[in-house]
Amino acid sequence: MKIHHISLLTGNFDRNFQFYVGILGLRLIKNSVNQGNIYMRHVYYGDFMGTPGTVLTFFPDQRFDRPREAGSNFLNGLKLGIPHGTSGFWAKRLTEANITVKELETGLAFEDFDQIPIILQETDSQLRDWHVNPLTDVPATKQLTGILGTTMGVPDIEASQQFLRDVVGTETGLELVKTEMTTKHVWGRGSVDHIAYAVADRLELDQLWEEAENLGYTRETYVDRGYFTSVYLLEPGGNRIEFATMAPGFTLDEPLNSLGTTFALPPRFEAERAALLRYYQRQGVSFEQVPSYQMPLEDVKFEIGEQLRDSKFD
Repeated sequence: MKIHHISLLTGNFDRNFQFYVGILGLRLIKNSVNQGNIYMRHVYYGDFMGTPGTVLTFFPDQRFDRPREAGSNFLNGLKLGIPHGTSGFWAKRLTEANITVKELETGLAFEDFDQIPIILQETDSQLRDWHVNPLTDVPATKQLTGILGTTMGVPDIEASQQFLRDVVGTETGLELVKTEMTTKHVWGRGSVDHIAYAVADRLELDQLWEEAENLGYTRETYVDRGYFTSVYLLEPGGNRIEFATMAPGFTLDEPLNSLGTTFALPPRFEAERAALLRYYQRQGVSFEQVPSYQMPLEDVKFEIGEQLRDSKFD
């Protein structure tokens, strides 16, 4: 089962935006609210289309601007893909941004501004066509290709492995580590809230939901997020695992050219738009940090391999 997205916490949106858009070259694809608490922001980054598997989401809130502490269970860090042969480019780019980079056998290791450990690992993949982000100075042939995984700490590795075999499959992208601590996890900047895996449609989601109950696993909730429908389960170690459909996607309420440029609300929250805008304005939050993509069609070219290929945006 492939990864759909990973969601994390940050204490400072501007700092977070600077890193993931300005340095890593992702696109802000959705500027919305935490659907469990609509008075907390929820922002999404990804490739130009917001393709599942490339999406990192963050809950920015100044209350999280404190050190996080791992407990008896946790998710931690990001492993992201880069095209084959681009480690040198990324090491130079990160170093020029005053980020300390270590070269490991597994890839380039560094931390973001919230001390999230990140590894960039070369893969055979490369973004093409509409997936390429023309809004960044990172060349098309060197842009991040997607999420490869994260680390999950659990007190009983075998129990968690059995859950993953039963529900996720063999390809999880999770590195499991055993925890010896008995303290509770303290949420703070850089904490990973959950990892989400992609399912094809509502039918597969329904089957997974029922199978989890039959196997005796803890089911949290089944919910329509607008951009996708999700179920949330707790694995035996207590970490939250989401399963999300591939559709309808992030163009549900914004056209492709305008992703991330407006205050986006799934349909069930639309009636509260005016009140929410007033609330966030009082907090000094603007939802118009980036303009819509309006480059004329004849001027749009993406470098792919050794050729230039025209890409069409209506």
